[in-house]
Amino acid sequence: MTHESAPQGDAPHELLAAVRDLTRQVRVAQRGTWFPLLVFAAITLVAIPVYRYGPYLDLFDTCRSRADHTVCSGENPTELGYWTVALVLAYAAIAAFYTRRSRRRGVGTPTRPYVVVGVALAVLMTAVSIWLTFHPLLPQPADPFSTDPVQIEAGPAVWLIHGLASPLAVIGLALLVLAWVERHWALLAYTLVYLAIGMVQGNQVIHSSSPWFFLPYLLVPAVVLLLGAAVFALFRPTTEAQA
Repeated sequence: MTHESAPQGDAPHELLAAVRDLTRQVRVAQRGTWFPLLVFAAITLVAIPVYRYGPYLDLFDTCRSRADHTVCSGENPTELGYWTVALVLAYAAIAAFYTRRSRRRGVGTPTRPYVVVGVALAVLMTAVSIWLTFHPLLPQPADPFSTDPVQIEAGPAVWLIHGLASPLAVIGLALLVLAWVERHWALLAYTLVYLAIGMVQGNQVIHSSSPWFFLPYLLVPAVVLLLGAAVFALFRPTTEAQA
């Protein structure tokens, strides 16, 4: 009695191709890129009244007064506290969003690395900002009450540290992790552009007497984040839009 089986030469290749296609579909289904961008845009816009009306709490004894004039160096603890709390709450909201989507659609999303890195970066940003208050890397004016512009000469390492210690950079670095989690090349390209904008703004020295001098520093990244959220929401897969 002879047993004949059908040719199986192409079966392993077809199975591997099917697995790869299924993996790609799952990764696409997991993506919810628009939501983190929208959340970060929201906390950036909410920061505007904090910057404008939040008091400077001299927790680190950096303020010097003369007559009716007070000059403070270093980060405003009110602003720093806002960003730390806002970023942690943002990552909590993002984690809840992805968890809810996963349960509703039956597709798990490995957001833990993204959330953990984001919270760790927020805490690290606070620690570095406090350290820079007591150990400034950029030259400080001999007379804190002088209105003359300070000539800043610093190497790339100093600019990099100051740029990465900003909340905008913290958002961008965490988005890099999200791009890796979602295997999202478009998000990676978008994040690199966003980080470049944040690095340039984080190292800008603005000489202005206007109480709204900070507005471009917040409005520009907020607009970039809102546009990114709109584009990623518009071009998300049809199955995701209907879920």
